[in-house]
Amino acid sequence: MRYAIGEIVLVVIGILIALQVNNWNENRINSQREKVILNSLKSELVINLQELKTDFERTYIYHQATLKVYDIIIKQPNEIDSFYKDFFNCVQFTYFFPKTSTYETLKSGNLELISSDGLKEIITDVYETGFKRIMNKVDTRRNAGRLLFPYYQRNFKTKFIEGADHPNNLESKPKVGVPNNYSRLLNDPEFETLVVEAIIGRANILRDYERTIDNVEICLDKINKYLETEKE
Repeated sequence: MRYAIGEIVLVVIGILIALQVNNWNENRINSQREKVILNSLKSELVINLQELKTDFERTYIYHQATLKVYDIIIKQPNEIDSFYKDFFNCVQFTYFFPKTSTYETLKSGNLELISSDGLKEIITDVYETGFKRIMNKVDTRRNAGRLLFPYYQRNFKTKFIEGADHPNNLESKPKVGVPNNYSRLLNDPEFETLVVEAIIGRANILRDYERTIDNVEICLDKINKYLETEKE
């Protein structure tokens, strides 16, 4: 009887040890997978952050140009060549298209690999809220473009800036918008309305860019700290 009980105890202990080793191996594999996907996600976020900052800078330039054009409409100064760059820039738009392949892989069944709930939350917030908020406004900006661009095409001539020589890349050569009739342009209520709408829309999108850039930087910082902690 004692021998039989001893055998049973040994079997149970063996099973428990086997389960423990199996769990340890599974946790180790999951930890390695977690590190791989977080490093991949970090690379993806770095690329998206750079594009966000580039688009923010361009949108800021276009917003400032639009403010200057509105100031011209209100004050109606004499026409000078320096206005033409702002006339061109006030009808330009940028579109943000983030890379999301790693996040989509993570979302489709691998999100539970990340053991930190706080990290999962901020990653999800960046992609599902920050990026989508900006992308959802693409249609709004495109609709504004449908109004602004036809007006621009009817009332302006686009010209390359003289002396700005880019023979191998003509499309990157600086351009300006020269009004067909400067005086009539400044007294056209349609143009003023379009400019005001562009000012409001760009101020709005700039706030979204700033908020999302901050969140991506926070997310990257948390990923780096988490990966450093996991090394210890």
